[in-house]
Amino acid sequence: MKDWFSRVAACLFLVVLAGCGGGSGGSTGGTGGTGGTDTGPSSPDGAWLAFEPASLEVSQYEGESVPVSVTAYSSKTFETPFNVAIIDKNGLITTRVNVFALSQLSYRAVLNTAANLEVGRHNTSLEVRVCEDDPVTCAKPLPGSPWRLALGIQVKPKAEAASRMTLSVPSVNLTKYAEESVDFSIEAQFTGELDSPVNIGFYDPGKLTAASTSQLMMPAGGRYIFNLSTVAGSALPVGKHTSNLQLRVCRDSVDVCQSPVAGSPWIVPLAVIVKSDLNLLPLQPVPGLGAWSTYQGNAKHTGFVEANFDPAVFSRRWRFKSNDFNFSSYASNAIDNGRIFMVGTPGSWGGWELVALSEDRGDVAWRVNLKGSFSNVSSPAVGNGRVYVTSTAVEGSFLWVFDQFTGALIHKMPIASAQGTYSAPTIFGSNAYIYSDSLKNFDDRNGAFTWSGGAASVVWRGWTPSTDGRFVYTYTTEKRMLAFGANDGNLAFSIGSASNFSASYDAVPVVLTDDQMGIVVSENLMAFDLVSRKLAWAMSLASSGVPAVGNGVVYSFGANGSVLEAREPKTGNLLWTSQRLGDRKFTAVIVSRNLAFVSSSSSTVAVDLATHQVVWRYPLGGSMAISAQGVLTIMNDVGDLDAVNLR
Repeated sequence: MKDWFSRVAACLFLVVLAGCGGGSGGSTGGTGGTGGTDTGPSSPDGAWLAFEPASLEVSQYEGESVPVSVTAYSSKTFETPFNVAIIDKNGLITTRVNVFALSQLSYRAVLNTAANLEVGRHNTSLEVRVCEDDPVTCAKPLPGSPWRLALGIQVKPKAEAASRMTLSVPSVNLTKYAEESVDFSIEAQFTGELDSPVNIGFYDPGKLTAASTSQLMMPAGGRYIFNLSTVAGSALPVGKHTSNLQLRVCRDSVDVCQSPVAGSPWIVPLAVIVKSDLNLLPLQPVPGLGAWSTYQGNAKHTGFVEANFDPAVFSRRWRFKSNDFNFSSYASNAIDNGRIFMVGTPGSWGGWELVALSEDRGDVAWRVNLKGSFSNVSSPAVGNGRVYVTSTAVEGSFLWVFDQFTGALIHKMPIASAQGTYSAPTIFGSNAYIYSDSLKNFDDRNGAFTWSGGAASVVWRGWTPSTDGRFVYTYTTEKRMLAFGANDGNLAFSIGSASNFSASYDAVPVVLTDDQMGIVVSENLMAFDLVSRKLAWAMSLASSGVPAVGNGVVYSFGANGSVLEAREPKTGNLLWTSQRLGDRKFTAVIVSRNLAFVSSSSSTVAVDLATHQVVWRYPLGGSMAISAQGVLTIMNDVGDLDAVNLR
């Protein structure tokens, strides 16, 4: 077969009849040689050519064209010149065709229905002609010609086409600050087939979002994820802005979309509230809250604050830009007496600095350079009007004590050199607990170390002890929890962990519950019963991060940090799992009576403890703290610190 198609008139659709002669296919009329040869058993009339299916049934939406596939099987070849056509006298198909060779004597043709058919049922009989002359007249048909194929098309209303697209959210409500952009995602699932690849993408007539790159949508449809973001800078003034995002599926470009598929566009209402970068509300003490004295807020490291908060009133108070202020690992800040304290190094390396910020306005109240080549300086801890930090170096390590209000150095106490990157000292009353060659207690009342505990091999990175006033607890690389007397430093008892659980060298402070359970995250989540003095339970986690304890619940992370999990402290049983928090790994949590504040490296969310849903999002992530005056601070890894009013 040299050429298989002949476009004889607008009402004709021409398609290959497979096996009807030798040669190659094309899109115009075809001719062959002379004579004929059977390649199979002799068949009377047209039995040598068969079609699968023998009749065609199609369902489509108003305004659309859909593909229709038919396969032709031949048992003969012909040398006589011929022309091939499919005659559709009712105009239900177009003149567009795709042909695929399945074998030497079988071909598949894909026809396309007409897009201008009215709603309802349409029937026709396609006449397949194979003729030695013009197939319009076909005075010299080949044996058996013409063949007839029944075609039925059910055209459904265009309005029903909208059900083919399912969106992950019915609407999007965002809050941003004037100079920022907020990222968000929308997933779309298309069910059904189209006749050809098209473009799919979001168009925003209100111009609240940055341009979205469209994707190629294949005929079989599928799942699509669109990562969008609000416009940044001063493009949107303070106030509420609304738009209707349009998910468009178009045969041309998404921006123009003069040829949409049926059902397009799908609408997602968008509301963006733009807040001022500053909201310097008068600060007032919040009942039940106190100083954020150390890592996870208190000597038990629970990360719990005894207060309720309403996310509807949250607002940014101020932002402190450190201009590339570098931190050691496990950095955190402390808050007391209207001061926020942080430790780090300037980007140009000017030595380690202790910085005090005003909680009210974010101004630098004072800063002190420690002046030394220290390998590490801990995060600050506060209490008794003092700020406590430790520094480590081969040539000399120290405990530093400063005045909170002036930054004046009060004590600089030599301690044994120790390797490691530790979290902040733990403060309980006038006592500060640190580690050098062993666990030590510094009593601020007499400015001296009062005892030194056993030389346990503590975890090198992120370590800090916890205390309930009776004992001081730590976890060691020997996979044991140790309890030292708070008054004398003598080892009171130790509890071994599961033998098959390895010890980690990362962030494993002991978190104490009200009913005397010690919770440790190593590479696993472990609970130690401090009354019966035995391992209560242990489990492997699908994520890391330091847990929080409050409301009689242990809060930790699952699914590689993408969800918050609530567990019963005495058994470890799972109580509930939050909705998915976001795309990044979340590792930090603070808990109040009604909300859990959860942070990743780039964002912070609030989870409602009753509904387990995310009820607030903030475009900065990192270490968190909550002050006695209801101010949430978030500090990222380059020293940017935001203060958020929670009241």
